[in-house]
Amino acid sequence: MVQLTVTFEQEWVEEQRKQEKRVIRLLEKWVASLEGVTLKSASSSKMTVELPVAEREKFLQVLAEQMKSLFGETEPWAHAIFSGSTAGLDVPVSVSAKKTSQKPVPKTDESLNSESEPAAESVPEQISRDVTDDEKKKSEKNSDPVPAAEQKPDPRELLEEICSSVPIKHSRELEVYVRETAEVIPMLQKLGAESTLWHQHLLMAVDAGYGRSQFLHALCKLYKAHGLIKNIDKKSVREFILLEKGQEREDDGYRVAWETVLSTAQDMKNSNARNGISNAVLYIDISAWQTLLTTVEGKNRLRRLNSLSGSFLIVFRMPFVEGHILRETADALNDILNVRTIAVPPAPVDDMIDYARTELAKNGFEIADAAVAPLEQLLLREKVDNSFFGYKTMNKVVQKMIYNKALANCRNQEEDRIINVDDLMTSSFSSSRGEAEEKPVGELSKMIGLQAVERRLDEIIVQIKTQRKLAAKGKQVASPSIHMLFTGNPGTGKTTVARILARKMHQAGILRKGHLIEVKGRDLCGCYVGETAPKTSAICRDAYGSVLFIDEAYSLFRPSIGGADYGREALDTLVAEMDNHRDDLCVIMAGYKEEMDVMLKGNIGLKGRIPFEIEFPNYTREELEKIFFSMLDGVFEYEDGMQNAVHELFAAIPEETFHSREFSNARLVRNLYERTWGKAAYRQSLSGGDLFILKSDLAGAMSDSEFKKLLTKNAESAKKIGFGI
Repeated sequence: MVQLTVTFEQEWVEEQRKQEKRVIRLLEKWVASLEGVTLKSASSSKMTVELPVAEREKFLQVLAEQMKSLFGETEPWAHAIFSGSTAGLDVPVSVSAKKTSQKPVPKTDESLNSESEPAAESVPEQISRDVTDDEKKKSEKNSDPVPAAEQKPDPRELLEEICSSVPIKHSRELEVYVRETAEVIPMLQKLGAESTLWHQHLLMAVDAGYGRSQFLHALCKLYKAHGLIKNIDKKSVREFILLEKGQEREDDGYRVAWETVLSTAQDMKNSNARNGISNAVLYIDISAWQTLLTTVEGKNRLRRLNSLSGSFLIVFRMPFVEGHILRETADALNDILNVRTIAVPPAPVDDMIDYARTELAKNGFEIADAAVAPLEQLLLREKVDNSFFGYKTMNKVVQKMIYNKALANCRNQEEDRIINVDDLMTSSFSSSRGEAEEKPVGELSKMIGLQAVERRLDEIIVQIKTQRKLAAKGKQVASPSIHMLFTGNPGTGKTTVARILARKMHQAGILRKGHLIEVKGRDLCGCYVGETAPKTSAICRDAYGSVLFIDEAYSLFRPSIGGADYGREALDTLVAEMDNHRDDLCVIMAGYKEEMDVMLKGNIGLKGRIPFEIEFPNYTREELEKIFFSMLDGVFEYEDGMQNAVHELFAAIPEETFHSREFSNARLVRNLYERTWGKAAYRQSLSGGDLFILKSDLAGAMSDSEFKKLLTKNAESAKKIGFGI
């Protein structure tokens, strides 16, 4: 097999993008349709494929025809560089019938070492090259299997492979560092000063799941390609997370105290001195110590670590934080060691979707256009949850989608390679947000007890649309803010209404996407100093064009707390985002009315940016009965008298309980409904017959502790509703 890397001029790629032509994405789809050709990697202007040696020239000809078909006769020169079994063979490729200026063809290591090797000839009109007998023999020789330990990868080809991989292709700082390292290593070796490399350490500000492990492994591959390390194994990168100060218990050998890190550094130094360098990277997560590095204890730890370095790279890690916090941490490290700072922001949704497309294409699959929006919605939902780990989570989802598609193909007796909505939904992310996973029961007009809310929201939408129409006619009307406050007790429909509102605002042309991104107030806060503002900004960026629903928003404002309060920092960042993106972001803050009033009084800037308050009253007893039967009707049959039993049940709830803050309204009804038919299902499994809901099933549900306590303050009423069975 042979690998072929095709590189296109970046300026031309950008021109095609302006014409809404994604060069590599179009070629990825084409490659996926070819037999015997596998896509290995892809970036914005580069693509690497693997194919049989005998098919290389034919592939180049077909590629040229495909380029002309997709982009016409105005193509600039590109380079196609073979590697693998034909290492050393450079083929400049013209994909245009019209000759343009050609860039120099980069030389391989083999051609640099051979003075008699002629330069590769140019082919201005078409792709053509006769393979000589010597090249055929060389290809056949190189195609024989070689033990992995004896293979020496081409450093230049490896560099391009690394730079086209995640996360490096999505981070300019990572790419610059990798290319600079690859450039300086040969010079250090020539000068006999390669040990200097092991005194140039790194501080990475990167969140979990955004490619840190892949980056470290890529560095090891680069080191090996240049002969700096012998092998790559599990000891090549030693990884640790520092425990907080005073915490000494090491549960898993991964979360450790400073002494374990220093002991490991000593072992790495001794091993490298005896056996040659094989321990290449010591990775230390210093998140718990980032504010302690300037203390006497912190500096002493760093001095000891510095005394042990010199034969391996030290990579410090902290979360992606504000710039001034990152600079302070870097300054503390640079007091003792030479440390370079690299910040890797969390990948936006578009990059995640592109990553999923690339991973699917590598396996010969693609995602249907209709499935992209649902995938984006699932991704947005999980990005604000603690179960999302960047590219790792996306890779898990991609593999699950492929498996589900294969399973569907088995059942349908077909070989479909298009991932559709069904394949996506059955592979959805694990989520603990039960309410967020539910689909709205219906539009607002069909929902019980929310007619006044619907009327108020329709007024707001009409006002916003009218203002934009007037502005389009040149009439100066102050742009109304579209941010809102939803107040009310739990279970009164705030989240469901927000989801429907997002869709309605999208249909009205107010919001570009119309997704609902649901978070809790404290989800905006980080765990460490400087982490909150970037985290809040990242969540807001993901919500551009959509609704950001912040439940329990009052938890961000705690007036009695002194010292550092990440909630206040989140509110300050949120206010700036609400102001700067008032036409493309709708923030809905939700919670109890009293607490929300206190929060607004304590933050005048926030109050001035939320002109609309929608109050969600508690449901009446009659409305709760209607909600219960709206769930039951059409799904289950039930015995006569069930209506009276349900009516008596809600009538028996004491007034004090019914109007308390803890009463969960429609959420209670849903839980009761699910527990009732669950009791019926269990009874039916024992006795047989059709599933049929009895009053005794409802009584059984009410006997469970979480429902029984609703009636404890009115025992006499409980006896009168017919549940004394």
